[in-house]
Amino acid sequence: MPESFFDSGEKLFFYSLMDTYIQRKIRSLPHQTGCYVMKSAEGIVIYIGKAKDLRKRVSSYWRARDIKTYELTKEIADVEYILTNTEAESLILEAQLIQRYHPKYNIDLQTPGRYAFITITDEEFPRIGIARRLEKRGIFIGPYPSAAARNAALAAATRLFRLCKKKSKKKHPCFRYHLGACSGSCTGIIPADEYRATVKAAEKFLRGDLRDVITDSEHKMKQAAAAEKFEQAAVYRDRLLALRKLEEQAVSRPKLYDQDVINGLFETDEIRLQIFHFNRGIISGRKEYTFDRAAIQRDEPADMLSDFLIQYYRSCDVPREIILPLFPSARRTLEHSLAKLAGHAVRLIVPRKGIRKKLLDLVKKNLVSALGGSTGQLHELQIALRLKSLPTRIACVDISTLSGTHTVGSLIQFLNSQPNKGEYRRFRIKGVSGINDFAAVEEVVRRFAARAKEGKEKTPDLLIIDGGKGQLSSANKALSEVGVSIPVISLAKRFEEIYTLASRNPLRLSPKSPALQLVRSIRDEAHRFAIAYQRKSRRLTVR
Repeated sequence: MPESFFDSGEKLFFYSLMDTYIQRKIRSLPHQTGCYVMKSAEGIVIYIGKAKDLRKRVSSYWRARDIKTYELTKEIADVEYILTNTEAESLILEAQLIQRYHPKYNIDLQTPGRYAFITITDEEFPRIGIARRLEKRGIFIGPYPSAAARNAALAAATRLFRLCKKKSKKKHPCFRYHLGACSGSCTGIIPADEYRATVKAAEKFLRGDLRDVITDSEHKMKQAAAAEKFEQAAVYRDRLLALRKLEEQAVSRPKLYDQDVINGLFETDEIRLQIFHFNRGIISGRKEYTFDRAAIQRDEPADMLSDFLIQYYRSCDVPREIILPLFPSARRTLEHSLAKLAGHAVRLIVPRKGIRKKLLDLVKKNLVSALGGSTGQLHELQIALRLKSLPTRIACVDISTLSGTHTVGSLIQFLNSQPNKGEYRRFRIKGVSGINDFAAVEEVVRRFAARAKEGKEKTPDLLIIDGGKGQLSSANKALSEVGVSIPVISLAKRFEEIYTLASRNPLRLSPKSPALQLVRSIRDEAHRFAIAYQRKSRRLTVR
C-alpha cells in the first residue's frame, strides 16, 4: 500500500502494528536448521537466507547497525521458513530459492563475479579448477553460493575421478599420481580419449547426474574385471561405492520431471496437509491446507487423502510423480483419472527409504514445526520414535531408594503433554530387597500392566522408564509376561540418551528438540513424585 495513503499518525500506528506482528512471528520460529524467506507488505520476496538456528539468526537482523540491514528490516512485513535436516541441505535450498525468486537484497549471490564457478578447460587433456569469470572456451559449472560448497564439490570430483591438475606433459608423473590421486594424464600414461571420457563423467557428477555416472562406473568395473585388469576394476569399485553413498545422502538432485511431495497430520481434530512442489529437482513452492475433521464425511486417512487429491488437482498442474505418506483409496483409479487430466502418466508413490522418503519426512518436519506447542511436541516424539500413532497418553516409571531401604516406585501419566494427576500412582516395592533397580522396575510395570489388562487403569500410548538398557529390558519382560502391548523406551540421565527395543544403539536427540524436552519433563515429574513418596515413607517408618 503506498505511503501517501496514510497521514503521519496513521503511518506510525501501522508500522507499530507491523513491528509487533514481526516480533511475534520471530518468537514463533524454531531453534532448528533451515532457510528463512523475508517478504514485503506486498508479499514480494526481498531476502532469503539460511541458518543453523532460525530464531537466533532472524532476530539478529533487528540488532544489526549497518545501513543495508536497517533498510532491509524496514521493508520486512512477514517471515516464512522451511526446515532442513542439515546445514548442507539448507545451503542447497537457499541457492535454489534465490535462483527462483531473485530477491533484491540477495543481489550479491546473483553476481557471478563474487561466487566462483568450477571450470573444465578446453584442452587435449582437460584440467579442472576455479574460475571467477565466464570465458568463451571451456565448461563452467555454477555459480556456487559459498566457497565451502564449491571447494567441497571440486575436491570430491578430483578425488573420485583422479583428475590431473598439471597443465602440460611432464617426463615423470606428479606426486599425486604416486598417491593414487591422479590418473597420470600429464605424462600421457592414459590415452586422451579415455581421459576425456573420465572428465565427462566428472562433469555429470558436478551437475548432479549421479545415476548416469553410477551406471557407467558399474559397467566399466565389470569390463575391467572380465579383462582381469583388477587394479583398474578396483578404482571403479571405489568410485562406485562413493557415488552410491553420495546418492543416498542427496536430498535434492536434478530430475527430468516435476514432483509434488505431500504429507499430512491426520491424528488431531484438524487435518493438516502440506505440499512441496519440485520443478526438475528445484523446490518451486509450498502450500498448506487445514480442514476441520468434524466437517469431513470420511474417517479413514486414505479416503481423506483421495478426496483431497481429486479436488486439488482439478485446479492445479499435475506432476508426473506424487509422493505420499500412504496410498489413497482406489489408487489405480485415481492414477488413471489424474493421468487423463494431465495428459501424461502419473505415479503415486509411498516411499519406505531413500531420497523420496527423506523428502516426505522433511515435509512432515515442517508441518510439525508449524503446529508448535504441545501438539507439535507429540508429533515430534512420534516421528523420532517411529510410533504408529500419536502418543497423547504417556506414562513414566521411576524408582527411588535410600541405600536399598524404603524402595518405592512411581508411575505418572501425561495427557496431551500435560500432567494428569488423577492418574498418578505410587508403589511400595514388596518383592525386592537391597539395591536392585531392574527388579523394582519389573515389579512396578507388572503390577500396573495387570491392572490395565483388567480395565482398572487406562493403557498409555507410550511408557517411559527412567534408566538405561537394563531397566528397559526389565519393563519389556514384565509387559510380555502379563500380555500387554505398550511401546516402551528408557531415558538415561547421564547423556539424555533414549533406548528403544528396535535398536542396540541409543537415540540421541538435539537438546533443543521439542521431543526430548517433553520426555525430560515427564521423566523429571516422575522423579519428583517418587522422591516425595520415598521421603514420606521414611517419615512414617520413623514415627
